[in-house]
Amino acid sequence: MIEAWIDGVKWSSIGIKIIKRDIPPLPDTRDYNVQIAGEDGEVDFGSEYGPRIINHECILIADDPRLDYQAKVRAVAKLFDAKRGERYITYSDQPGKQYRARYAGTLPIEKIIFDGMFQLPLKMHKPFPESEERLVELEVTQSPGIITVQSDGDLSARPIFVLTNNGTTTVNGFTLLNEYETE
Repeated sequence: MIEAWIDGVKWSSIGIKIIKRDIPPLPDTRDYNVQIAGEDGEVDFGSEYGPRIINHECILIADDPRLDYQAKVRAVAKLFDAKRGERYITYSDQPGKQYRARYAGTLPIEKIIFDGMFQLPLKMHKPFPESEERLVELEVTQSPGIITVQSDGDLSARPIFVLTNNGTTTVNGFTLLNEYETE
């Protein structure tokens, strides 16, 4: 079973179990095309990605249907309150990836005897997951040197380099190359 956290709070701590989760491999696209009268086809001005929706099919497990079911429903509402904005979602089967998302949609909970079944839609406005920040501190004492930075993300991203000269002399002729390894 997949375990999930929102800003470090384990979903199962309030009784939520994920039965199924759907993360589309790519978000929907917004295409920019123009049809010209008298011409076949259309002119393509490119596209960009829209937001991505992650759907969760969940069950809310109550310890006692008479005493704590409604308290757990309130805890779900409080945990996923959309007014809190985007939050970090992590999953046990995807270590090192964080999804910035917020609740978006409706949340009817269908009570079945003791427990409740519901769909939980989370919307990612920036549609790609982030990797956890990885800091590397190195001391460069000779030239030339090669420093390899690895990213486990789904897309190419530019790393951020912070360079500090701890010496007393000025560094001249410094060059930084950013190369991507291709498969």
